[in-house]
Formats: sequence, structure tokens, C-alpha cells
Amino acid sequence: MRTRRAGLIITVAIAFGALSVLLPAAPAAPAAAAPTTTAFVSLPTPQRLLDTRTATRVEAGATVTINVTGAPGLPAAGPTRAAVLNVTITGPAGVGYWTVYPGTGSPPNASNLNVDERWSLLGPALAMPNLVTVPVAADGTVSIFSSAGGDVIVDMLGSYQDAAASAAGRLVPLAAPQRIFDTRSFFPLGADSTTRVRVPGANGASAALLNVTVIGSGAGYWTAFPAGQSPPNTANLNTVGLFHTVANQVIVPLDANGDFDVYAAAGGHLIVDLVGTFTGDTAPSATDGLFVPLGSPTRVLDTRVGALNPLGGDRMPEPSWNLEVAVAANPVFGGASVSAVSMNITLADALSTGYVTVSPAGSNNQAVKSRSTSTLNIVRAAQTLPNHATVAVSSRGFDVFTQSGGNLIADVSGYYLGAPVTASFGKPANTSAVPVFCPGFPTAPVAEVIFGSSKATVARAQQRLLDLGFWLSAADGSYGLTTSQAVMAFQKWSGLTRSGNLDEATATALNRAQCRPGPTAAGPSDMFLVDKGRQLGFVVRGSKTVWVINVSTGGNYAYTAIDQKNGSKISDTAVTPTGSFRVYRVADEAAYEGSLGTLYRPRFFSGGVAVHGYRSVPNYPASHGCVRVSNAAMDMLWGINAMPMRSTVVVID
Repeated sequence: MRTRRAGLIITVAIAFGALSVLLPAAPAAPAAAAPTTTAFVSLPTPQRLLDTRTATRVEAGATVTINVTGAPGLPAAGPTRAAVLNVTITGPAGVGYWTVYPGTGSPPNASNLNVDERWSLLGPALAMPNLVTVPVAADGTVSIFSSAGGDVIVDMLGSYQDAAASAAGRLVPLAAPQRIFDTRSFFPLGADSTTRVRVPGANGASAALLNVTVIGSGAGYWTAFPAGQSPPNTANLNTVGLFHTVANQVIVPLDANGDFDVYAAAGGHLIVDLVGTFTGDTAPSATDGLFVPLGSPTRVLDTRVGALNPLGGDRMPEPSWNLEVAVAANPVFGGASVSAVSMNITLADALSTGYVTVSPAGSNNQAVKSRSTSTLNIVRAAQTLPNHATVAVSSRGFDVFTQSGGNLIADVSGYYLGAPVTASFGKPANTSAVPVFCPGFPTAPVAEVIFGSSKATVARAQQRLLDLGFWLSAADGSYGLTTSQAVMAFQKWSGLTRSGNLDEATATALNRAQCRPGPTAAGPSDMFLVDKGRQLGFVVRGSKTVWVINVSTGGNYAYTAIDQKNGSKISDTAVTPTGSFRVYRVADEAAYEGSLGTLYRPRFFSGGVAVHGYRSVPNYPASHGCVRVSNAAMDMLWGINAMPMRSTVVVID
């Protein structure tokens, strides 16, 4: 999408808070392959077919149908079997999914783009592109369904035309993607700049199939186009602000030298991975590399659904896991000899930043839990992100690797004929990193909470805190005092900035944490432990942590005050004593009169030092020497009788 509209410029990487319901989840019946083979034909100039910003936006649950054949500059309807489109969703857009499919019939159980909560909160600044390969209906149309509504822009790049055999337009996939350009090793591209990129060994090829990743210097669009031409009024990628990272698959025509140009409206870094090339007119006529479109996009992988999950059940892949999807034995492919597949790959419920790489099964050493190229790039916890992928396959199919962890979904639009590549390595061996008896990774990851975040997003974070043992009053979707105190306690435990705000770093840490904190010092099996260094309190039962709460101990400052009981002068230093103590007095009073003021429901353990509720429990030691907790936390301690008379209180530095 190419847009010149003013919008909000985001100066940090964009955040996301996705829910699994953004993607249709029921397993799909296999779609029969179309009976014809096709060759790819680029349009001489990419064509904009639809821009609802200048017409009527797509409403929730609505479908818009467009012609991709017959008009000037477009292919004829008869031989056109599939279209290659760049589809961009712009805001305001609702939280939901978009599906592109043949222009007749009902939407399939597949998706091409997903707007999650954080995308939706961008409002008019939203610009989300994805390449789409879609079968074309007999009348030359394709349809776009939106579950939640928004604006959509469609640019057509080329089509697949009937061909029993062909010289040009056959895909020659690489056995593994190859990085051919990366500006991160020198300087970013400037705004309003054009850069020429050469595809090595592509002399005579008609077009290149690329995975392009950009890191924006600001809000703007990126366009790949034939070398030497003027940039067209279309786009392949969009960045919505500084440092926003986005990837998209691109098919671009090449000149005789194998060159193409890239225009950067706002500038930034450009990374190009070569996936394959399409043959030119001088190649011999053959069938290898011809494309067979499916009758409709078909789901072949969904780790949320047992029937489509190679891991079994609804098990979500953990960080640095990979899985294989069979091709040869899958009825979707009709028993054909397949060299590559065209699909939409989606990562939902991302645990953290990271990347997803799709490659031939068996092309990577399973002992190496990383990849040198990427198919899509996750920039925030809980993000849902799709990307078009064309990948070579082995006799075992294709492999999907997730660095961050999360649910994986693949919707196939078609496949390419030819011999599969060799599987040089064995099958995946994924080992869980979750220790025994720990909660493990969340199945509903936590997202950063900002203004406008839904109650569901807040409640998900609250439940995660509770699961990890950080006390708050309820997972009710309301970000109140006990939630901010629990967040602050978790931040203290994790060594993060102690703000009480659930920022991106905190969300990521909540998703990566696997176990409840254990007591930080030895002591009786039942005790209340105060860790002055961390400024945390631990309710310990049976040598295990029941709850962790935020505390504020003595501020180590000298003070002079008047004794509220007898009027005498008190001069002392605000220190909370360390050691092992016994609770010797309790007072179930909301305003217990102490020497230095009123205390909320105190439980004394050393002289006049008590654990008590207070209206302010900051992120640093602030008290005269007592152990402050929030009034609500003090109510909880009373409610579960966490500090009965004669029970042990241990205070450590």
C-alpha cells in the first residue's frame, strides 16, 4: 500500500496484543487441486485494483469482490488461474482477520491478514501489507472477507496462466533462502531514495521471488520494481514509525543483469533474502516449476487444533522449537511431485520478539536452534503476524521454526511441480525447557497494557501474575492498585524498571518466566520472608512460595519525630532490622495508633516494627522501619492467617 495520508508517527517498535480468536480455528477439509498447471507472468506495471479509502470501507462480516482480469493492463480471464496481489489493511480497522479467496462461494477456513488489538489501536496510522497468491474464479474475480471491518488496498503484481509446459514463468526454488542484501552492515537508506539490488546468478531469469524485511526510519512505504523504471503507485511493505520492523514476500521482474530497484519513502534498513527465481524466455520448455493452484486456500497446519498439529493435541511450540509438515502424503497435494509450496504462514500468541523461518524439512541441523534467514519477524509479545511464504520442500515436507514460541498456522494456496530437495538432517527433536511442577509458558500470552487496552488483555496479564504467585485481588480486567503492586513486585523480582506499568519488557518477562519464585533465604517451612534487597515479601508454606507481594522497608534515613502516644521526642534511623523473629502482637484495627502514626491492621515482630498496610508502597525503601504493604495485601494476609501469633518472620538484606 502506498499512502500519503498524514498519520501518527510511532517512535518505538509497534506493539501487539493478539488473541487466538483472530484466526479461524476449525480444521479444513482438503481442497482438490485445480486440474491445470500454470506459469507465472508479471504485469508490465503493478496495478492498483482497489482502495476503499476513496470509496466505501469494508464493514464487519462483509465481502468485497474485485475483477483481476479483462481490464486494460490485466490478463485475460480464460487462461488466468491465480492472481498475485499485495493486500494492505489500513485503519481504523477492527480486531479480526481478512481472507482472500476465489470470487464465488463462501470464505474458506484460512486467513491472509490479521488485525490484533495493538494494530487496531493505531487507528488511522495502521498500514499492514501481505502478499497473497489466490486462485481466481471462473468469472475472473477474487473476493476479500473481513471479520471486523476496515479499509483495504489491493495491488496486482502478476498472475498464473494456463501452461502444459513453458519456458518462462517456472519457479526455480533455492534449497534454502540466501541473504543477498543487508544495509545493517553499513548505513540505512535515505528518505525518498532508490537503491539497486542485483540477484546473483539470475541472468536470464524473468523475476525474483524474495523475502524482504525493512526497519523503518519513519512512517512510509517501500516498493520493489523493475530496474530503471519510475516507482509505480503501489507498494510492497509499510513501516508505521521509527524502528518498526516488517517483512513481506515480493515477486519483482528482473532486467538482463538480474537487477531490480527498491524505493524507500521514509528510509531505513533493507534486508533481502532470495527464495528463488522464475525462468525467462530463453529457458527450455518444461513442466518443473509450473504452479498448480488449489481450488481454494487450504489449512494444513494449526497447532491449536489436534488434527493439524504435528506436536499432538493443542500443544503450542516453545521458543526455538520447530516442526515438520508432510507434503507428499497429504491429500491436499494430490500425490503430485512437489518441489515447493505457496502458503500464508501465521504466528499467533507470540511469547516474545523473535522470528519464524520456513524451510525444507531436513535442511537444518536440528542441534542448532537458530536460523540465518527469516520468513516473518515478531516485534512484540502476544503479537499475531502473517506473511506469505513460498518454500522448497523435501520428501518430508517443510519445516517451521519459531524463535519466540507461539502457535503456528499455515494456509496453502498451491504448489510447484518438480523434484523435492534432499533432506540432509534428521527429524526435529524438541525438548521442553519447562521444569517439573512449574506453570510453564502461557497459552494466552501477556501483552503490553496501554491506554485503550481491553479488559481481556488486562485480565490475561492479571491471571499470569497470579499463576506465577504474584498476589492481586482478582483477574477482573481492571488495572487497579493491587494489579500495579503485583506488576511492581514482578518487576523487582525480574530486575526490570520498577514502574508498576505493564510495559513491553514486563510483558515479555511474564511470558518467558516458567516457575513461581522460591524463597530467597533458608528458614522454617512456614514463614513470612522479607527480602530487603528486592523489596519483596514472601508468604511461605511447606517451604514453597504461596504469594509474593510488594513491600517497602526502612529508608535508612535519620529522622526526628514526636511520639504520638506520649508526646516525647524520637530521634532514630529508619532501619528494618534483619534476622529471625516471632510475631508477638497483632491488632485487627484499621487505624492502630502507633508511636509514629496510625497503622493498618499491623502484625508486630520486633519492638515497634510491624508488617502493616499503608496507602503508599513505593518502589524503594521509604518507611521508618516497618514493612509496608498495600492495605489490600494486608487484608489478604489476615484473610489467609499468613502471620499468626508466634509465627516466624525472617528479614534478610
